Amino acid sequence: MSIDTTFFGLLRKHQIRFRLSEPVETNRLASGEVLTASLGAALWVGEITCFQAHYSVAQEIEARIDKLQRPGEFFEAYDPRFNGPKSDPDGVLLGASTPVIASLGGDNRSLTLSGLPSGYELSAGDYIGWQYGTNPVRFAVHRLATGATADGAGLTPIFEVSPHVRTGVTVGTAVNLVRPRIKARLMSPDYGNARPMFTEGARFSFTQTLR
Repeated sequence: MSIDTTFFGLLRKHQIRFRLSEPVETNRLASGEVLTASLGAALWVGEITCFQAHYSVAQEIEARIDKLQRPGEFFEAYDPRFNGPKSDPDGVLLGASTPVIASLGGDNRSLTLSGLPSGYELSAGDYIGWQYGTNPVRFAVHRLATGATADGAGLTPIFEVSPHVRTGVTVGTAVNLVRPRIKARLMSPDYGNARPMFTEGARFSFTQTLR
């Protein structure tokens, strides 16, 4: 197994979708009550359409796509619309701080962070991520459902995230606030169409993997 850490950054992205996909079954009773149940893990999925590219650029991307179609090949992906927290998009205020998970809520969807600069602000919609587990190491990315501001000691109040925090994550795990990344599997590649000197319309989808 190998993970391509630079492929995603090479792409000249014209259009992108990055969203959370949670399989849910819905049933409506005769009484009008609606029942829902989870059918599996919530995973980040996405689609990329690239700008037209000169042959000399497209050939490298096509070669990387060739490799990523093989079983056991993955790449790192992220939501390119957001680099870092809303209040600190470039991570300048974060500086050399090393935030970690300070506590985990019993509901599997809430937590606190420590190790942040005093007064550091996290907003609803910000991404956070971490790695956990061994053989394989899993990549987690979560989006804040509620905001939180660190106190003078760098500790946040409890806040909620989506998706739920998975089993295996522990207190003290290092947290990434700047472009946290998923481990992704390439799906449905389309190399696009060639015209003189350029290739256009290249696109593919991807899905997070926990393996």
